[in-house]
Amino acid sequence: MPHTSAAHAGLRTSALTLILAVLCVQVHDGGPLTGADVPVTSWAVGNRSAVLDHAALLVTDLGSPVATVALAVICGLALAWHRRSAIPAVLVVGTVGAATTASTALKLVVERSRPALDLQEVLETDYSFPSGHVTGTAALLGITAAILLGRRRRLVRVCGGAVVACGVVIVAATRVYLGVHWLTDVVAGAILGAVFVTVGAATYERVHPPLGAPAPSKPLPAVDRVGG
Repeated sequence: MPHTSAAHAGLRTSALTLILAVLCVQVHDGGPLTGADVPVTSWAVGNRSAVLDHAALLVTDLGSPVATVALAVICGLALAWHRRSAIPAVLVVGTVGAATTASTALKLVVERSRPALDLQEVLETDYSFPSGHVTGTAALLGITAAILLGRRRRLVRVCGGAVVACGVVIVAATRVYLGVHWLTDVVAGAILGAVFVTVGAATYERVHPPLGAPAPSKPLPAVDRVGG
């Protein structure tokens, strides 16, 4: 079973990385996959309202890199206490930290400009691709759900995955709505976060035994018999 899980995780990671690489090339070269970027951002900006502005600003603050790292520490400590092990804390913080670092590095590689300043509801001046907010949110929600629900029934895992997806979509939508990201930026952020969640979840499966699993039995020491 562990070998099968590792193989599946490797395949998922490879597939996600390949999709992300294609998206990077498309964005860098202005390929056809970026065709919806301007229309989607323009539509979102053109349909703003005071209520949506306040909601989007609140969500984007909660999904900021600083807030995400803080939440990762809190979630990691809570999981460590619940599982009586430091491994969940290390994996949650490590997954979020690695994903955030990779997002920053990828921004410097692709060097994509943000939408024009007159479209931005909040000022963002660094590179745009991928979205750091979406990357961090996907990594945090994904690895937390994987640790909490990885060995539960399929229906529970599916529901948990749906909640994670909704959270990521909400953060992604607010970043486009605020005029600070293109559609492909947030899609790439979700994919990048999923890459690190896949690796983190596979690592957890490998190093952390299921709750209630019996401890491996130790062989009884050999006893020399005297006489017969």
